[in-house]
Amino acid sequence: MKLTIHFDGGSRGNPGPASAGVTIVACETGKTLHEAGYFLGKCTNNVAEYQGLLHSLKQASELGGTSLDIHSDSELLVRQITGQYRVKSPDLKLLYQEAIKRLDTFDHWEIQHVRREGNQRADELANLAMDHKADVAGDTAGVSTSQGSGPTATPCWSVKLTGRNGKCLTGCSTKNEYTFGATTPDGFCVHAASAMLADGPLQWDAKKKTGKTRCTACGLSIQSKVIHRG
Repeated sequence: MKLTIHFDGGSRGNPGPASAGVTIVACETGKTLHEAGYFLGKCTNNVAEYQGLLHSLKQASELGGTSLDIHSDSELLVRQITGQYRVKSPDLKLLYQEAIKRLDTFDHWEIQHVRREGNQRADELANLAMDHKADVAGDTAGVSTSQGSGPTATPCWSVKLTGRNGKCLTGCSTKNEYTFGATTPDGFCVHAASAMLADGPLQWDAKKKTGKTRCTACGLSIQSKVIHRG
């Protein structure tokens, strides 16, 4: 199945509160299969753009897409993905590598730069997620807020980063323990939050309500537990 993807990412401040927006349309029918805005917590514009790409690729895979026509208004990201620019920033290298890894799972893909007005819906969804400070799910009637997924619908997590060799891309300390709910507070590791709320822990003990996972972006090990259910 061929899919058309538009995504956008940005922050209010650089770094600052950030989000990404994604729309996915089936090319043959023109039907919108996915619209969402993802609140990312605090990060830079460029990190948010890459998070938008990663979210879109994850959703495209779950929808059964095999061929992708991808659109982004980030000229930097597009030229890095196509190999025209080298990825020099340490904050982006791991995100770039993860994006290429996911792109390689599809039979065919193309990515092109579009002007902001050609990416309007993705931009709108990203801004709505920033306004709500939560993920939002869109449809033709409008947008409604939604909570992150995981072992519980609206969990409150206590999370500690424990990796020895990894380094959080947003400067999160491995010495501190962080508490957050279905959205990410400013300053928390957005990659760890994404791993816990979007992807879910890889090793989950339902009885103890504890889990272990690894951030796909920065490689840090993550230990977590549910404090209470919302």
